[in-house]
Amino acid sequence: MNAIRFAHPALNEEVKSIAGWYLFSKEGTIRLGGSNVLFLVGHGVVDSSCCGSGGCSFALVPGAVVALKYAQDDQGRPVSLVAPITDPATREEIRDLLIRSEGVSQVNFETAGQ
Repeated sequence: MNAIRFAHPALNEEVKSIAGWYLFSKEGTIRLGGSNVLFLVGHGVVDSSCCGSGGCSFALVPGAVVALKYAQDDQGRPVSLVAPITDPATREEIRDLLIRSEGVSQVNFETAGQ
């Protein structure tokens, strides 16, 4: 298992970009195969692009929790130790669960440590 450090983003705090913004609105875990899998739900909006506007809801899955919020980074954000989900079948199961339960249109998986 390649565990990685994951710094939790602040919830409901907009992150601006050249074309719009995104934010994370929810953090939670789902139980799967004897592990707690950390996920965040976010919303992205493209509202300042020359090519039009739009948006989506998405989920980010950092991985299976090894140690939840065991430290803080230099900005004071909680840090967890997670094992990235690399198995395609497990990713598909998590994707299906989150799409059904959270109403997101896409699920992204943390890939650092692979």
